[in-house]
Amino acid sequence: MPAPAADSPPADAAARPGRRAGALPHRSQVALVWGAATALSLLLLRLGAQDTGATVWAPAAPSWMQQASFWDSGWYERIVREGYPTQLPTGADGAVQQNAWAFMPLLPLLASALTWTGWSFYACATVVSLVASALAALVMDRWLAPRVGMKTSLWAVALVWCSPCAVVLQLPYAESLGLLAAALALLLAERGRFLAAASAVLVAAFARPLGVPLTATLGLWWLWETVRARRDAEAPLRGKGLRLLGLTGVAAASALAWPLIAWVVTGRSDAYTATETSWRGGALTPLLPWLTRGQWWVGDHLGWVLLVGVVVVGGLVLSAPSLRRLGAPAWLWCVGYSLYLLAFFDPTTSVFRLLLPLAPVGWALAARTTPRVRSALLVAGVVGQVFWISWIWDGYSAVTWVP
Repeated sequence: MPAPAADSPPADAAARPGRRAGALPHRSQVALVWGAATALSLLLLRLGAQDTGATVWAPAAPSWMQQASFWDSGWYERIVREGYPTQLPTGADGAVQQNAWAFMPLLPLLASALTWTGWSFYACATVVSLVASALAALVMDRWLAPRVGMKTSLWAVALVWCSPCAVVLQLPYAESLGLLAAALALLLAERGRFLAAASAVLVAAFARPLGVPLTATLGLWWLWETVRARRDAEAPLRGKGLRLLGLTGVAAASALAWPLIAWVVTGRSDAYTATETSWRGGALTPLLPWLTRGQWWVGDHLGWVLLVGVVVVGGLVLSAPSLRRLGAPAWLWCVGYSLYLLAFFDPTTSVFRLLLPLAPVGWALAARTTPRVRSALLVAGVVGQVFWISWIWDGYSAVTWVP
């Protein structure tokens, strides 16, 4: 496996954030960029609501909180109201039907902690998502700014938080919690704080199903460090290698924790996987859904071409030098998470939302491109938000995709 290029941080990485009189501290700049991007997403969301017809969740032209209750947000509210079922619902054919076990408990747990305010679940969950989103921007910047420079990192925050699906980071979905926890875990591990990283790994696994990709990432990282040490005739990893391997074990255990809990509560060993696959209407078959969906979209013969094209494009992105320069943890996270999606995910239109954890790619893009290209990418992301909010979240027009 090729090693990330050893690259010294750009000149502005070492510069003082307040080199000009009265300049804001860098963290404040990150918060301002995040705030501006989030406010823009909210504006687009509310403009789209004015054209939204009546849905199963709300009447036409829904209010902010009604709009926030769309799609999977309702499942989290149901978890707070009813808890997780002790008996899985099944259809006439005996197949498990959609139920709450597909959704991790951290978001409803944190939202429940705010019920003392008297706010609705959707208001509480929105606050949780907004706070987690802001912290995720700060943690991502703290992690990757030393690799690309402070100014470039600000561009990266703008690119990620203005990307087509970024609005979901402020809605009652667990994406912002998952991004925050995963980034924090890898930042802490890279700095040698493995015990704290283990806690973040556990949080990530109970926010989103991130235990498997974190296990893949940490395992690949341990393997890469081991191979590099042997190749360069360095001393064995010993302590660091054992701690990294131990953290990989924690991630693997965290990946199994929720399925095990579902098994204990429901009495079915396949409770979690059967629930997850109820959305796709078939058994869990690694890798095959990508081909099946490709053939469904473009036909049996072109489906293979589409799949090969997706794999080639993904390989080109993951092998980009600018991504590898972010360091082994960030690069291998993108590799591990991409392999996870390829192996287990059924590529519906939710795939756009599920690409959000590949946020380090935003830093790689910002580092690789000129300000003019960054501006073009920023505008393209905002235009993408317009379509995603209108076509997918609000269900406007004849395009009936789901997020």
